[in-house]
Amino acid sequence: MNELQSLYKKDYPVFIEPYLHSKSMQRLKGVDMNCGLQFTSHSGFSSYGSYSRYDHSVGVACIIWHFTHDKKQTLAGLFHDISTRVFSHVIDFVKNDYLVQESTEDETRQILLQDVGIMNQLLCDGISVDEVSDYHAYPIADNDSPRLSSDRLEYTLGNLLNYRKRKIKEIEKYYNDLVVGVLEDGSEEIMFQNPEIAEEFAFGALSCGMIYSCDFDRYGMEKLAEILRKALKDNILEESDLYLSEIEVVNKILHSDLRNTWDEYTRLYDVVKDTSGDIMVNAKKRYIDPY
Repeated sequence: MNELQSLYKKDYPVFIEPYLHSKSMQRLKGVDMNCGLQFTSHSGFSSYGSYSRYDHSVGVACIIWHFTHDKKQTLAGLFHDISTRVFSHVIDFVKNDYLVQESTEDETRQILLQDVGIMNQLLCDGISVDEVSDYHAYPIADNDSPRLSSDRLEYTLGNLLNYRKRKIKEIEKYYNDLVVGVLEDGSEEIMFQNPEIAEEFAFGALSCGMIYSCDFDRYGMEKLAEILRKALKDNILEESDLYLSEIEVVNKILHSDLRNTWDEYTRLYDVVKDTSGDIMVNAKKRYIDPY
């Protein structure tokens, strides 16, 4: 992922540096984008490189800065995952929010307010917390699917590279073809200039979407959600523990009666079709119309 970070940092918002050292941002280094599936024995998920919510958030901030040079929008993008708990969207399964995946997003403002380092720096920069606590307010940062936003762009580029679907030269080609355009409704959107490049990117995004919604992904996330529900019910974990790092939570589980259940989870490597029929686990559909 270092190659991707180098691409983003060709136009780097230096002013975000103090925020990166905050406790809330540093915590995201221990939360992986693969939602705990990297702990399984699946041939894909167990072999992908580290891709943390911290890496993703910095990437989103760099993309927004590249296209807007607006500090408030950039910080809103930087903070957009600051309330993400361990194992990311597995918590949406725990909270039965896996189709929308917004169960933690309303906590962003509260976390910012409680982080002294962030609040002091916002004061120095003359920016209010309300201007950076909701990235949905900025179309370049986030918009409705299937439009292309900085958030959607970053995790697609990151996963194309991490899933070994594309090489860095192809990622650079996509990134360098992007501009900001104005839609019929007057809102701005990141879009491609070249239709052939846009098509190539769109099919790449679909290939990632097939991984996000594959049987193993759905099954693995639901199994991990079951472990977390049990851990919370039996007071092995407290709600506040979900804001630790993933390794810290795993260690708590390993020192509990759920150790064998966790070990079983880590041995998962595939799913097999049952001849008696499938169990339906709905998935959030992720796709992009980039042109």
